[in-house]
Parts: sequence; structure tokens; C-alpha cells
Amino acid sequence: MSYVALAVGTVVVQVFFALAGRLTGLSVLAIWSAATAYFLMPPQYSFRISNAGDLAAIALFGTAGLVFARTLPGAKRPIQNQPDLPGRKPTPTQLLDLETVLSDVTSSPHLCDHLRRRQIEVASCLPRFRCSYIDALRILSNALDTVLLDPQVRRVSFNFGQRPGVSLLFVTGLRAWPLPLQKTITIGRIEEDCEAAEWPWPSDLHATWFDNEYGRVYQIAFRGMHLVDVGRTSDSEGDATPERELPIRMS
Repeated sequence: MSYVALAVGTVVVQVFFALAGRLTGLSVLAIWSAATAYFLMPPQYSFRISNAGDLAAIALFGTAGLVFARTLPGAKRPIQNQPDLPGRKPTPTQLLDLETVLSDVTSSPHLCDHLRRRQIEVASCLPRFRCSYIDALRILSNALDTVLLDPQVRRVSFNFGQRPGVSLLFVTGLRAWPLPLQKTITIGRIEEDCEAAEWPWPSDLHATWFDNEYGRVYQIAFRGMHLVDVGRTSDSEGDATPERELPIRMS
């Protein structure tokens, strides 16, 4: 229940940051964190957190809130009856380096200490992706938060791939590392053979998971979107190399 509360709180805090500004957003962040720890996390009716997974969840929630505050644009005074300006076009969604976003997520002092104490290694091979920073932060934070709930996790990996019309982000929490040699290990499955992962994400994102004996694999599908390979794309218009279709081994 506490993880559901923090997931909902991420959305609520984001709304307060956007509508009421930094001060109100930070106040809601602090109150929501304290209330979740006091009422929902053991031991109840105490601000002390005894469970390592709960501590990691609170740390990720706080990190997400601080990043929201840092990336929030400065407040602007409302302008009454502002005329439409000809020729002004909406700014396209920026092309983000997901490696940088993941680095921001894992740079929280609490999370770094949590990973170090549990001796968990984080490995990634992520592309650039056209989406907002907040959306990317929420996706990676929720996925990492869920993977770390397994007390036996020793390594977390982030990888990507593509199928026709669908881009896939794979987040794997391995309970054993290094993996045994000369063993067939399933790294991806069709959605019908997986369990649904219930995360508060937009409808164009869909997450499933399965266990391959050595760890739990989360598959996050971006329908109609394309992850862009960092080494294959130019920043100049009309000069971009076509995206690379990456093969994914399915069971």
C-alpha cells in the first residue's frame, strides 16, 4: 500500500509543482513523504523506517520531487487578453539522453548509500528518446523502485530494443551475477505470456514482467514511439541516420 501511495504522490506532487509553484510543491512533497512513512510503513505511527525497500522508495520519491523543483520553469505573471502571435509554433519535445536521466535518478545520496550497502550494481545501455524530462524520470524511477523491492537483487540492468511499431525498455533485476555459461536465459516474452505491471503511466505506455529463474524482467512498451540509438542519429535536420531495428530474442 505504501508504494501505491508514493506512486500516486508522484503524480500529485507534479501537479502541485506545475500549478502552484516550487514552495507549495516542496511542502506537499514533505507532507506526503512524512504521512506515508508515519501511517503506512512499518513500524506504523512512527517516522522511523525499518524496511530497506521502504527507505529506497522514500528516497526515490524525494529525488523525483527535487528534480521536479529543479526543472520547473520560473513563474510567469499572467497576461490578460494576450493577442495571438503569428508564426509561433509549439516547441517539439526534446531529445533526451536516457543515460543522463538515469544518472540523475541514481545520484540521490540516499539511493547511492542504499545501493552501496546492498552491493547492487547498476548497468545500462540506453538511447536518446524524444519525451519530456519529467516523463523519463518517472518511468525510470518507478521501474528502479519496483526492482529494488526484491531483497535478493544483486544487479539491475537497463537495455532497449524494438519490434515493428513498438520500442521496448527492459529493466532486469538479477538475483545472480555473473550469469551461468552455456545456459538458455529468456530475455523477452510476448505480452500474453507476462504479468501486467500496474504503474500510473500514460495510456501509450504499457509494462509487463516475467521471471526467468535468474531474475525479474520488466518490459516497458512505447507504442508508436521510437527510441533513438545515440550513435546513429545526427542533431541536424535532414541529416539523421534511420533508426536501427534491434533484434530481441523471444521465448
